[in-house]
Amino acid sequence: MLYIISTPIGNLGDITIRAIKTLEIVDILLCEDTRKTGILIKELGIKNQIKLVSFYDEVERQKIPQVIGWLKEGLEVGLVTNAGTPLLSDPGWLLVKKCQELGLKYTAISGADAVINALVLSGLPMQRFSFLGFLPKKEGDKRRILEKYKTVEGAKVVYESPNRLKKLVGEIKEVYGKDVQIRICREMTKKFEEVKNEMDGDTRGEVVVVFK
Repeated sequence: MLYIISTPIGNLGDITIRAIKTLEIVDILLCEDTRKTGILIKELGIKNQIKLVSFYDEVERQKIPQVIGWLKEGLEVGLVTNAGTPLLSDPGWLLVKKCQELGLKYTAISGADAVINALVLSGLPMQRFSFLGFLPKKEGDKRRILEKYKTVEGAKVVYESPNRLKKLVGEIKEVYGKDVQIRICREMTKKFEEVKNEMDGDTRGEVVVVFK
């Protein structure tokens, strides 16, 4: 079976009991970054001798046949990302799609998720929301997406790198107007977690932007 395993987005205490039990029984673990996953497994005290296999966006398609082979052999295969829930702006959906087509069993081990965490911390209405992931780097493409979702009801959630954050905030204000409410969530679940309404100097660490 394929296990899609959510891992902490910062605080190690957010790992679930089910995730730990699953990591203790998988034969192979597909990782976005084997080094980071190896450190996580060590910190969690997992005793299982897991075979770690690189599985990131650029190699997902070419590695799927090998993974399907392992599943057909009856091996227990896990899938993790560097942090949070796999498939959300991370590799894995092509593999899940293939499992569906072939009737192979798979399940999701739920847990930490930066999207939901940011929405909760934002203080903005979250009954309906749109997840836009990482926006395109090209200004024209980025603006088209922002414009497209302007008429969609509810909050919007965007992942962004700290060095492009100031520019993104400016573009959001240009498209959505001066009354737009913006929340910048950084270092979620970690010691220096904070939620800001505006840019105030340099912003470091993982960033999620919520606006409405």
